[in-house]
Amino acid sequence: MRAGFSRWVLALLGLVLLVAGGSLPAHAADFDLTRLKEGGYVVLLRHVKAGGSDADDFDLRNCKTQRQVGAPGRKQAAELAARFRAAGIAKARVVSSQFCRALQTAELLGLGPVTEEPGLNYFHWRIGDEAAMTEGLKAYLAGLEAGPPEAPLILVTHSHAFKAIGAPGVKSGGGVILMPNGTDKPEVAGEITPP
Repeated sequence: MRAGFSRWVLALLGLVLLVAGGSLPAHAADFDLTRLKEGGYVVLLRHVKAGGSDADDFDLRNCKTQRQVGAPGRKQAAELAARFRAAGIAKARVVSSQFCRALQTAELLGLGPVTEEPGLNYFHWRIGDEAAMTEGLKAYLAGLEAGPPEAPLILVTHSHAFKAIGAPGVKSGGGVILMPNGTDKPEVAGEITPP
């Protein structure tokens, strides 16, 4: 009986230390972000909450014609950034769709300079053919390579990318952890629940 009680106390103490250290994931099903430091993974994030709608005179280079990240989205981005920092991820290679809401999300993470990638763009009739854009996304995913452990690769995109890999239903601010495999359907190793 005493040995069982001791194990229970040790388990409880371990849980308290984890909570105090802030290293518990936001959700029990979340991927342990500290594993990004092992290498071999890519983070695919959906942009955080954005208000408004894209205007009829949509212009990829003019945020005034697009949905933008407001206060709820900024709060989500701050919470995501805190999760990465708590996992020991202070810098990353950050690649984003060219849409303002995705670029704003990527910048708000504060993990390093943001590189634009047209292959991650969402379809809009003013910037191209939907079938061609889907093929561009698939080609980008097939050529995907994981970043080094010291600077993991984080991709910020839109809902269509998750549908393309068979992971629909990811909400704004959420994501999945991918393991590139040379195909347009990288293996999904885990999830990140939205804040």
